[in-house]
Amino acid sequence: MIENLSPKEREARFERFIIAEYLKYGSVDEVFRANKYDLPISYVGVHRLLDKWAIVKAAGPNTRLSEALCFLSALSDEKIPLERLYKDMPPSFKTSMATLHRILTYIRTETIRRVGTAVILTSEGNPNLVLVGNDVSTPRLNVGKPFGSISLPMGYSKRTENSQTSILRVLQQEVFTKDAIDRSLNFEEMIGNPKPFMYLDIADVRVAVFHLALPFSLSDRSRFSSFKIQMHRYLHISEISGGKENFRTGIREIGIGYRRLLQEPRRNFSLNPLQERSLLNLELALTPALER
Repeated sequence: MIENLSPKEREARFERFIIAEYLKYGSVDEVFRANKYDLPISYVGVHRLLDKWAIVKAAGPNTRLSEALCFLSALSDEKIPLERLYKDMPPSFKTSMATLHRILTYIRTETIRRVGTAVILTSEGNPNLVLVGNDVSTPRLNVGKPFGSISLPMGYSKRTENSQTSILRVLQQEVFTKDAIDRSLNFEEMIGNPKPFMYLDIADVRVAVFHLALPFSLSDRSRFSSFKIQMHRYLHISEISGGKENFRTGIREIGIGYRRLLQEPRRNFSLNPLQERSLLNLELALTPALER
């Protein structure tokens, strides 16, 4: 019972609640909005709490990378004008039409506006099995299609931050959310100092791709938790690079890049990482009429 808790225990419980709400909604504004602006803490207080908890704050726009990618993938598949497809979007779709028009322009001109991070997570000693999950943070765009495309842990990053910070944000939001809330995991020790083995241009985002081998103690599926990705599981790299399932845009290309990492042991990928454009970018670059 809450009534039986000491003041210190009540404070700790409330702090955990705020941290969980932030990792669920992705911004301080959304936390207050979701709680009808009825929280006994200020905006500044939430930001201080996030710093105290060592939570890496969100980067990029409020809308997630996956939402725009889902729309652009549908645009490429449907081959219809952007505005016509946009009118069919559900109310929960947040990315503006103007933003999507800009992204198409950036794709055609090969302009990179943002940066992102994707993480290949494998269990120690088994590099062929890669951790994936179903991205449930993006609204369903097409009735009849499976909800929650299969994705790697990935998201926006900041140009000025180091790779450890970028990876930490992804792990806190999409792989070890419960551990981030409980402050029960030494993320810095787990991440180390990795270098990207690949860069992939998806829409107007250049995604740096890293590989981390999880120790056995952190490899069991029961350890993984997230508000954004569900049904964490391992898939063989051949299934990912084959791209036959409902994968999020860019995942197949990352899978192919990771296979090269495994198959080319003599290449120093840290000094000479792969540089690729996604199939989505290649397809949309050839169909500028879709913008009209």
